[in-house]
Amino acid sequence: REEVEQILGRKTASIAIPYYNITQNGNFEGKNILNITRGAETVAKEVGMQEMDAIKELEVARDKLLEVRSKRIRPLLDDKILTSWNALMISAMAKTGRVLEDAERIQKSARAMEFLLTRLRTPEGKILRRYRDGEARYDGYLFDYTASATACLDLYEATYEPHYIQTAQELMQRVEDKFLSDNGTFHETASDGEELLVRQTSGYDGVEPSGNSNAAYALLRLSAYLADPSLSLKAEKIFLNFNEELMEYGLNSAYMLQALHLYLGGLKEVAVVGKRNDTETQKLLDTLRKGFYPNAVFAFAYEDEIGSTSIPLLKDRKLVNGKATAYVCKQGTCLAPVHTVEELVKLLSYD
Repeated sequence: REEVEQILGRKTASIAIPYYNITQNGNFEGKNILNITRGAETVAKEVGMQEMDAIKELEVARDKLLEVRSKRIRPLLDDKILTSWNALMISAMAKTGRVLEDAERIQKSARAMEFLLTRLRTPEGKILRRYRDGEARYDGYLFDYTASATACLDLYEATYEPHYIQTAQELMQRVEDKFLSDNGTFHETASDGEELLVRQTSGYDGVEPSGNSNAAYALLRLSAYLADPSLSLKAEKIFLNFNEELMEYGLNSAYMLQALHLYLGGLKEVAVVGKRNDTETQKLLDTLRKGFYPNAVFAFAYEDEIGSTSIPLLKDRKLVNGKATAYVCKQGTCLAPVHTVEELVKLLSYD
């Protein structure tokens, strides 16, 4: 605090110190890490200063503090781009963009996924772990693949662009080809990766979900989109092999429990087909977007796209009586198609 007062002078320091939350005892090992939690207007009122005067003084403070700071050794900058972390962010942005109807957020998540698939994926389909200064290096781990596959599925539900389903399928196929263990779980490293004494498997969900948890989650969702029950059985093998850990230390595998809930609760498959520029179609899609249906996957296509769709869940779906139509199914068995928001909500809530 004394150092800041000496650098800035009493007047400028009187607004900068509360604005940057600078205290006598500091907030980290006796030092102050500058942070802003309130606006200039609020702090100006507290110190009895006009807002415009406060803003000018803060500009002076920033310049002076930066000048002094630039004479010191800068902290190390970690500017690498990690596949798994970006995949997690893509999923979060795609989901929130869909729920909040934020097209810009969805576009950003789509651009980030395009970056991963073009810069961190080889022509042979291998995922690389990190990108920095124009260079992609290091073989991806299991979670890099499964998180990317899950992000693709989340992007599909935000955009209904079918190529994301295909990409997720390709990623999970490579997971099966390169990571599968003898008991049906997946190793952390690929069979064609670095040579290790032991190739570990894990179901522990820590700061990141485990690769096996994410694999189970992605396989269950893909099984619905692709109408392929064998994928669900592969997820079941993961649950069975981690059964003891789930029973005794469930909190250590929270994401796997989420996938297990999806499996035991019965995954609902929702397919909507509609007309272009049709308000009733939009109402059905808004229902899926705004509602909370964690045990369901959603697919959509316009009536003129159904004939060429590559997604089995949408195959042979059609308008009934010329109206936008929603099909709600469970393990391939469908209830009667519906047309209204009220009917759709009722089916989605029905167990």
